[in-house]
Amino acid sequence: MKQNPKLQTIQENMAPGAYTAHGFLGDDTRNLLDILKQDQFDINKLGTTHEEVARRMRYFTEIGITSPDVPIVVDDIYEVTVDDHRGYIPCPFADNVKEIKRNTKLTNLTLGKTIYWSDLTIHMIEKHGFYEGKGSFFRNDPDTLYMLLGL
Repeated sequence: MKQNPKLQTIQENMAPGAYTAHGFLGDDTRNLLDILKQDQFDINKLGTTHEEVARRMRYFTEIGITSPDVPIVVDDIYEVTVDDHRGYIPCPFADNVKEIKRNTKLTNLTLGKTIYWSDLTIHMIEKHGFYEGKGSFFRNDPDTLYMLLGL
């Protein structure tokens, strides 16, 4: 589907080198509008919201902040580690938001699976419904997040 010029500009901002070395789209060849629509469809199918997913991610990040770079076990199910890279990164959606360059690693010990996200990832999910493109390092599709975060 054809996207409007504003979304096209935002997608260009997501390319490697614009805001980050690797960008936000990975090897996903879909346009931004199609990525957003598919993730919205998946969230609706799960019966949850972008805000609920972001709230759960933020919960784990806030626990991890209490002991940076040290794994913390939460509820005997999760292991969370947060690292801080100093500085800020702007949101490619041009909404005047800058997030701390901080990354969270979460392992669901029961499932034996690990996922990663940044503070910017949380913001983009919560405010824009954007989970990044397929192949992006921080891409976690709604189904994966739903399962691993225990929603």
